[in-house]
Amino acid sequence: MTNMTYAQALEIALTAIGDTNAEATDRIKALMGQLAKRGSKGGPTKTQKANEAFKAIILEILEDAEGFVLMADLMADERLADLSVQKMGALLGQLVKADKVVKQVYRKKTMYAIAGTEFVAPDAEVAEDEAE
Repeated sequence: MTNMTYAQALEIALTAIGDTNAEATDRIKALMGQLAKRGSKGGPTKTQKANEAFKAIILEILEDAEGFVLMADLMADERLADLSVQKMGALLGQLVKADKVVKQVYRKKTMYAIAGTEFVAPDAEVAEDEAE
């Protein structure tokens, strides 16, 4: 199955009908006009705009942090206190997919950091301190 849009399907139907049925042709053209009008609104929704603001806050927190941070530590920030765990997970997932954030699972705990940050296991940091 191809990824045909409604507008493409209506174009095919309009071509197939041709001049045989004037009323059907008029209705198809009206539907095509409605689709064009609906698609021209564009722009991000109110929720998408709010999500972009939350993503900026998450990136700011991760840039200030040294190394990887647990999601619970991110949610401890008062600017993100209103977010649910599900919403925070979705926003972090979008940032990971956009290659702005890296995700690391260590001992069943998921941690996040700014892209390019090298992961150092928390146990390794303790071992290095004890060795000195």
